[in-house]
Amino acid sequence: MTNILIRYGETGLKGEPVRYKFEKLLVENMMLAHKNAGVSCLFDRQRGRIFASTDSPDRTMEILSKTFGVVSFSPVEECPAEPEEIARLAVSLASTRLKQGMSFAVRARRTGEHAYSSMQLAALVGERILEATRGLGITVDLNKPDFEIFIEVRNNRAFVFTENIPGPGGLPLRSQGRVLAIIEDRKSLLAAWLMMRRGCTTILVNQSELTPKEIELLKPWNPWWNGFIESTDPLELLRLKNCAGISLGWTLEEFESREKLLPGVPVFYPLIGMTKEEIEGRMASLFG
Repeated sequence: MTNILIRYGETGLKGEPVRYKFEKLLVENMMLAHKNAGVSCLFDRQRGRIFASTDSPDRTMEILSKTFGVVSFSPVEECPAEPEEIARLAVSLASTRLKQGMSFAVRARRTGEHAYSSMQLAALVGERILEATRGLGITVDLNKPDFEIFIEVRNNRAFVFTENIPGPGGLPLRSQGRVLAIIEDRKSLLAAWLMMRRGCTTILVNQSELTPKEIELLKPWNPWWNGFIESTDPLELLRLKNCAGISLGWTLEEFESREKLLPGVPVFYPLIGMTKEEIEGRMASLFG
């Protein structure tokens, strides 16, 4: 099985009870996404990190790239937290990647008590890599290397990897309140996406001419997908669905020119600080 180290950001900044809740929600979201995709995957929660073990790494990484709360992830190789063991594994990975005249850097970090520092470990691994590639003109460059090898030591386990793949970041779905996301046009999808990224459970209300297929561009990002509602009365839905507020995909120009909803209703405008170019660029990267 392939092991994947999963990092989260804001969740780790919370107090202990809240962090535990958010980590639990994040794992539940990932488990459901894998179940929906028919992919087998096991998750191991540790402080500050989550590990996934899967026989379908490409499909798991595709799911992780669309899981809110995941900042980044890396396929890893594991070994005991002994410096020479780590060095042997690092040399094995680096030897297949380093070519004539390339430069490299070793990035090491630790959690727990060890007889060595992160800097000492990085120096030892770098030395072993130079010895193994002698004659190829390989050099160390800590500023702009051609190749990086990362080491994360967690107590008696060490993980070596060469990739940091970005996730969408944000907070886990369902960690915040329920919001009605009014879909009036294509950019409203981006507004709904941004509310989801902040951990909100979004109830999609379609008031547009978008096709179901277009609205379902949000589906891969939400393992709890429950379709959308056709409605012209969002205020009634706000009460029936017990939502904390309404999300609209209005720009600043629309906010200044359009009639506002009833006072007393919390309304979120995720796009209000974005330019037209920023909105179009973000939509293209997310939805094509």
